[in-house]
Amino acid sequence: MAAFAQDILGASWTVVPGTNTDAPPIITESVGLARATKSTIALFEGGYDPLDGVIVSAFIDPGLEWLKTHLKVPAVGIAQAAMDEAAGHGRFVILSTTPGLAGAMTGLVDRYGHAGGCAGIIGIEGDPYTVMSDPARLLQELSVLLDRAVTELSADAVIVGGGPLVDAARQLSATAPVPLIEPVPAAARSIRRLIEARAL
Repeated sequence: MAAFAQDILGASWTVVPGTNTDAPPIITESVGLARATKSTIALFEGGYDPLDGVIVSAFIDPGLEWLKTHLKVPAVGIAQAAMDEAAGHGRFVILSTTPGLAGAMTGLVDRYGHAGGCAGIIGIEGDPYTVMSDPARLLQELSVLLDRAVTELSADAVIVGGGPLVDAARQLSATAPVPLIEPVPAAARSIRRLIEARAL
């Protein structure tokens, strides 16, 4: 994910990856979300240098509200950045690889002011760990969801809801009938705007 952010920001920027150690590899339900939130906060409570800005690269933005309140530099979450970008195209749909977090995602949609613009959240079938470990199956399932988002929910834009899904999203975007929003690149663009605005 850091590499994708670096690709968007360019060589004049430096992206430093950081990982919270006490969180599940994939956040799939509320217990994992609570662990990830606590772990993200702990990463910065101990004096971690946030450089000029922070991107939270989990599509449920764990700990983001705390970071915005306590850090002296901008912080963005990939979910919020993706929703803000998608809303610029009209009504959007979120494709999720973690349907067990649909309630929490709906809460984020409301918190970020997009309740009227989100046409739905639709998730893959099957165990997230199994599906995400098989790139071909992941691409196929996301393709089916993309078709549903456009034909059934009349989406003007679609978010592929997950930080590690950039490869799949880029493959889908080649033939997608509507703009496909990739959360990590969206967050990179957002943090760049915030950092540059502070420098003025």
